[in-house]
Amino acid sequence: MTSKDNARAYLLKANGHVVGYLVAHDTDHHRPWDLVDESPLGDADDTLRPRIDLVWVADAYRRQGVGATLVQALADDFGSPVAEVSWSTPISRSGRHLARRLSPSGIWVS
Repeated sequence: MTSKDNARAYLLKANGHVVGYLVAHDTDHHRPWDLVDESPLGDADDTLRPRIDLVWVADAYRRQGVGATLVQALADDFGSPVAEVSWSTPISRSGRHLARRLSPSGIWVS
């Protein structure tokens, strides 16, 4: 069954254990952000994009590309570049680090 906003989850397993997951849905309410703390958001944009609601990576697997793999899978499934993925706010320090690595020029937030 498909939801109206295409809600979905991605799991990444290693050695029989879930080491990361990402929950997302599609939305058309976004603003660009340059990832600089306290900087203002840009103008609203109504392009349909996948939005990350939650990303989690097990501590032992952080800084090994798990988060990036999950975000890339979301972008690939949607048929867009990673830079077009939107992130829900607030974004944690780890989330900002991941977003900056994947999209150094800035991200979309919603």
